[in-house]
Amino acid sequence: MVVIEKQRQCRCGAVYHRTEAMAPSREIDSFECVACGVTLEKWDTAWVPTYRLISVPSAEPDADGARRPDAACKTIPPQRS
Repeated sequence: MVVIEKQRQCRCGAVYHRTEAMAPSREIDSFECVACGVTLEKWDTAWVPTYRLISVPSAEPDADGARRPDAACKTIPPQRS
């Protein structure tokens, strides 16, 4: 079985370890950030991702004192040991 691994970071600061593996059948689902609720990914495929929270966002507020979720996220290259 082939497994693809990488890390993803939501703009709110939460970091996830993401793996992707072939499921027995096609799945339709999505993953939402547990910190801010933003949808990080939607899929309709047999290559199904699994997310594991690595770190939570900092508690530092915006300039007006509120923490705001942001729909954009970026991919972080995998770290080599």
